[in-house]
Amino acid sequence: MISRPRRILFFAFTAISPSLVVCAVRAADSARDLADRLRALESRLTAVEQENASLRRELGHSPSSVTPSPSPSSTPASASSALRFAADIRTRFSSISYEAPEAATRDQLLFQFHAGFVGTLGEQLEGGVRFSAGDLNTTFGGSPLSAQFTAADNASRKTAFIDQLYLRWKPTLAAGTTAAFTFGKAANPFYTPSRILFDNDYQPEGATEELTLTPAADHRLSLAAGQYVLDELAASARDPLLLAARARWDAQWQPAWSTTLGLAQLTVTHPEALTATNVANNNRGNTRSPAGLLRYAYRPIFAEASVTHLLPHATGYTGKFPLTLGAEFLHNPGAPTQRDAWTASLTLGRSGKAGQWEFGYRFVRVEADAWFEEMLEGDYAPFYRAVPPGWNTDPTSLAGGAGNGSNTRSHVFRSSYSPRDYLLFSANLFLNDLAHRLPANATDTGAKRLQLETLVRF
Repeated sequence: MISRPRRILFFAFTAISPSLVVCAVRAADSARDLADRLRALESRLTAVEQENASLRRELGHSPSSVTPSPSPSSTPASASSALRFAADIRTRFSSISYEAPEAATRDQLLFQFHAGFVGTLGEQLEGGVRFSAGDLNTTFGGSPLSAQFTAADNASRKTAFIDQLYLRWKPTLAAGTTAAFTFGKAANPFYTPSRILFDNDYQPEGATEELTLTPAADHRLSLAAGQYVLDELAASARDPLLLAARARWDAQWQPAWSTTLGLAQLTVTHPEALTATNVANNNRGNTRSPAGLLRYAYRPIFAEASVTHLLPHATGYTGKFPLTLGAEFLHNPGAPTQRDAWTASLTLGRSGKAGQWEFGYRFVRVEADAWFEEMLEGDYAPFYRAVPPGWNTDPTSLAGGAGNGSNTRSHVFRSSYSPRDYLLFSANLFLNDLAHRLPANATDTGAKRLQLETLVRF
């Protein structure tokens, strides 16, 4: 006779076993259903990949009637071609007030628009075009220092310009080494945030060669050279050019500490040809003859250094919080006096990503002949009560207005906040004055410029 405990176990097993069988059957059915779904999903992914390959061929303009010969070490160009689109819209309210009692405060509503495409063929060839909208700059098209237009003239139609148009070749090199050769009108590799060399809207025209070396995991050496056309003269072979070379070393010493060191040499050839009748005269400051010719040469040496420390956190800031201290110096041996420029800056945070903010202070001093005036920042503008010698040949160089360019001294306060990756709010204040007072501009040359901006990226 079976004992009671064993009978209890027998009846319990007899009661549970049908449930186990049912569960096993259901599990098998579920496994088959899951396998069927995975096969269906794989089929759909294959179809999507084929459709994407077809779209890439169309975007890359690959001729459908020509099939490239396959290479054992590479894939067909059509399989790796791509077309990218990027755009941004900026609205700005600008208010400029002056110390001079005769000067009225000027309020402006300004708009900036960029839209462009970058196409790649394989991994080595790239081409880009970008458009912007702006105000006409007399007979010289759009200003090289301002890609924006003013709300004015009874809602007149605004002009669109080609802001960039270039081809770039990136050859395959050894591991840890990259190179790029760019020809056309492209982004300026010699622009730095201090802006004692170039306005950030300046897009040079010519050729650029870049080489990046990574000797160690935490160190990067960047070399760049540029040859750019400043003007093409019909009656002379002495066209003015801009020649530039730069080396920059970026190093990460610890997870929280990094540094940057840079050195550059720039040269403007045949500066005597850069008159107000040959190139747009947007800025002021350089020493000129009574006929409006530049008196001195421009071949400055430029040096930069910065150190960044990352704090674990900061109030109201997403991610690690950077503190950056930087300084830059420029010396032009082509001028006898008034030939230096320098800047010192402190930046707290870095905006651009959701939940990040930034505040920065910068002092900037650019003496009259430190650098060619027509490339410099357009926001560092003191007030001119009289026209300096040599400017009377240009009808736009009149007294009673702000004068961007060289011979400036500025305290700059910048702040920005990014509530989203694609959205940026900024408020900037510039306290501008002359670096060297001229006899006809000995008093009341200070100017204040306030900017409130919204930037949306697409």
